[in-house]
Amino acid sequence: MSDPARAVLGFVRTLISLFFVSTLVWCSFTVPLGGRTFAEHIDRIGQTHEAKDLMQGTRARLTPILEEMKHRLLGEYVEAPTFDPPGAPTPPSAREAARISPPPRIAAPSDPNTLASARPRERSATVSPRGPSTATNARLPGKRREPSLPAASLARP
Repeated sequence: MSDPARAVLGFVRTLISLFFVSTLVWCSFTVPLGGRTFAEHIDRIGQTHEAKDLMQGTRARLTPILEEMKHRLLGEYVEAPTFDPPGAPTPPSAREAARISPPPRIAAPSDPNTLASARPRERSATVSPRGPSTATNARLPGKRREPSLPAASLARP
């Protein structure tokens, strides 16, 4: 099979899958099973005391695990200050900094295939939605952030 034929076949499979999923969702909200629809049955089961206890216990058990996993995956988040308050010492200019410590020289690899992997990735400049940060409110390495919501507040009433 050629590439265009595979692409068309993949598109048709996706359309068929979307049709079946949308049909199942429609049926779960409109076709009655006894006195209620499937969605109403699930909603009533979710409102029982046992289901609420199960959800609260699951949240209490998973929240510390997810926080630890997030910390391990993302590592330490360091936010550099983007704003100097009045009276702060000024950093050296680019020329003075270059004169103090010249940039390290990296030897070019002889193999052209390794040149692309040796090149550093470019980072896009992003603007913090919180505005400029100062050195006093920047997050420093080694400091763990407290969770923004305690586990008790995650429980649904």
